[in-house]
Amino acid sequence: MKTKIKTKILFVCTGNTCRSPMAETVFRRRVEEMGLSRLKISSAGLQVKPKSQINEKSAQTLIDKGFEMVSFKPKKITKKMLVDALAIVCMTDKQRDILMDMRWQAMKEVGEEDFENNVYSFSELAGYEILDPYGRDIDCYHYVFELIAGGMAAIIEKILPCGVREKYIPKKRSSSPKKKTPKTASVENPLPNA
Repeated sequence: MKTKIKTKILFVCTGNTCRSPMAETVFRRRVEEMGLSRLKISSAGLQVKPKSQINEKSAQTLIDKGFEMVSFKPKKITKKMLVDALAIVCMTDKQRDILMDMRWQAMKEVGEEDFENNVYSFSELAGYEILDPYGRDIDCYHYVFELIAGGMAAIIEKILPCGVREKYIPKKRSSSPKKKTPKTASVENPLPNA
């Protein structure tokens, strides 16, 4: 039986209102620019409050950095997200440790016995954690955005090494070859005299 290729990459922070929405938005643009359109990028939070929305400073930072803001609804992480993900990137090491345990439990519940770890912290992939800007000024949100954006190349390199990336680039459909029409000399441009 053919194994289904996993295509979902998930960014996780505490409330899915500040850091992970920015990471989702930046990463989506990067993979689109690379032609990796099969990947599905999303984000979630460990503790999402009912009726919460993206933090207005996160939204403003994305606009300031040239991203178009569409409607965004924070989501709490689910077992299905953990099971279906190709990779999960957490903003801190502590979040990674929590999610590694949650994913292990979720995989066991669906009968998966042999599986690799796919939960990472930002520091494992890019060399530093992403601090929580909640309650701080817009300059802090801009700083956090730069940290997130600055780590994207390393994240892509480590979770999608070159050989693996090819699976996520859609294969071009071969179109039937076009019939060539024979060229004829036009009246306006007659053949030169010998």
